[in-house]
Amino acid sequence: MRFISTLCAVALMTPVVVLSQQMGTTEILVVDAGSRVRIAAPVFGPKSQVGTVVSLTRDTLVLRQGSSVATRSVATSDITRLEVSKGSYTRKGKGALWGLLIGAGAGAVLGYALYEEPKCNPPSFGCGPSIVGPDSKGSNAAYSGVAGAIVGALIGTLVGSSSRDTWAPATVGAR
Repeated sequence: MRFISTLCAVALMTPVVVLSQQMGTTEILVVDAGSRVRIAAPVFGPKSQVGTVVSLTRDTLVLRQGSSVATRSVATSDITRLEVSKGSYTRKGKGALWGLLIGAGAGAVLGYALYEEPKCNPPSFGCGPSIVGPDSKGSNAAYSGVAGAIVGALIGTLVGSSSRDTWAPATVGAR
């Protein structure tokens, strides 16, 4: 009996121990020539600068910012923070989902609120059950909700298409 309870306790404890050991580790990358970096140094002022490493020695990092050909040398001893880009990503899916939800909700509310009952005389053309358009507040809300969802998803995709970089701490390393 004691063996089974000890075995259960060890089995439940193991995932917690493994998880706690993994959370404290951070990956520190080494910068090489051609790496896209975000660097903070007193020569740049209070803001970080983004650029590409042209060359790297033990005491100097040469940086090219943007698409310019001009380079800027920074002493490695002056670097206060250095991060390397791990890649870029977009949020198209998230933007499309939020746009779809917001557009559908707004379209349905507006369709319900703005619906007007048709006013027609029985002998005139166009009275009676509608084949194409909505004939009640509920169906008008549904049509407007679908239209709003489509427009919202398109706008959300456009908003989420801007790319963002992921940064990881880096070190210059010894050469």
